[in-house]
Amino acid sequence: MADLSLSEVDRLQTKEYWDQRYQKDEDNTTFDWFKSFDDIRQFLEKHIPWIDRPDLRVLMLGCGNSTLSKDMYDAGCKNIANVDFSETCIKQMMKLHENKSEMSWHIMDVRDMNALEDESFDIAIDKGTLDAFLSYTGSVWDIPEDIKESACKYMDETNRVLKKDGKLLYISYRQPHFAKPIINRPYWNMSYEVLSDLSGGGFDYFGYLLDKNR
Repeated sequence: MADLSLSEVDRLQTKEYWDQRYQKDEDNTTFDWFKSFDDIRQFLEKHIPWIDRPDLRVLMLGCGNSTLSKDMYDAGCKNIANVDFSETCIKQMMKLHENKSEMSWHIMDVRDMNALEDESFDIAIDKGTLDAFLSYTGSVWDIPEDIKESACKYMDETNRVLKKDGKLLYISYRQPHFAKPIINRPYWNMSYEVLSDLSGGGFDYFGYLLDKNR
């Protein structure tokens, strides 16, 4: 996200920004801000046993027009519900992946997923969505209260829709000392792994594993 202007950074939390961005794209446009499926496949397969558990229900939080859901589907993880608050995005992705019948698409704000039942998913995945909510032009040590509240609503909703033994996988560039104050909620057991940059770029990402407390 380093190529964004300061005014764009402050708008990353808004539906209007993303609708405008997707409206500029062709219907078959896909884009990953960081880390392709191949980059994080080992981390995903380690924590999502989709080969042994094809019945697993996976929730892709803020799916955007990433190829991650499609790539996971092609790898055998098919029961994926994709949610995003941009109607433009969801309509584009539904059309692009209309042949993938076991995958569903929903126009929904991840901070208010009231159309989804309590404890209905085994796994939730976030790759960059929380990072967008936490984007603002200011000190990383002084998070604005409205940003904190928005992130907490997101965490609470994700916890609500996950089963008692469910888990959230959060892939981020955000270092642990910046991520923990937001994601380390009372209902999670939190751990993380460093996802080293295999391309030699020298910039590490992090895979956070948030297990619901038993």
